[in-house]
Amino acid sequence: MEPQLISLKEAAARMRLTEKAVARLVQKGELAGTKQNGVWSFTKEAIDQWLASHDEASVAVSEQQLSPAATGVAEPLTVASALSPLRMNFNLMGADKDSVLRELTALVVPPSEKRMFTALFKALKAREDMCTTCVNEGVAMPHSRNAIVGLVDRPIIAYGKHVKGVDYGAFDGKPVNHFFLLCAPNVRHHLQILARLARLLQNPQFRTKLNALSEADDLLALVNRYEPQPT
Repeated sequence: MEPQLISLKEAAARMRLTEKAVARLVQKGELAGTKQNGVWSFTKEAIDQWLASHDEASVAVSEQQLSPAATGVAEPLTVASALSPLRMNFNLMGADKDSVLRELTALVVPPSEKRMFTALFKALKAREDMCTTCVNEGVAMPHSRNAIVGLVDRPIIAYGKHVKGVDYGAFDGKPVNHFFLLCAPNVRHHLQILARLARLLQNPQFRTKLNALSEADDLLALVNRYEPQPT
């Protein structure tokens, strides 16, 4: 029987690492992989063996943050800590506001979870109907008016990029290309992360550099560069 092969993207999701981190493991000889025509593939057995021999505490902090429970120190509330490569889509395809909101919602709640998916989508739409969340210059930060109880257990920011841009009701009349969707477990976290995200997106240098990004690692590096450290 032929071994079951999975792609680099699938391997990264299974290992809870970025695609670049997985590629570095192969280069270091710590993970077996095959590259054909410039495309990496892995056997399911190789991934399972790696997972079996690496617990979260043994993964470098640069690749995976230790949980607050493991360190005994509360994780600071930052935009960077709320972002995850698994909640990013650099190829949004929606032709209008509602379509884009559904794509963004799917980054947080699988459409198969119909009740929570619908609850989040309606909350986001209600906030947009009240007043657009566009920051101008092609950026928006969709969020509900308040935290949705039971949706998430920690602050989450999903990112989406729409290369062509979509009419999102921006005050400057320009199409929007970049979306940062915020969800938080309670009102305090919601307001704290929302304030930090708003300050970051008001930075013209940060907004300009967003246009050149196409990978999760580059976005995380950009946020870490421009987000002020919590005091």
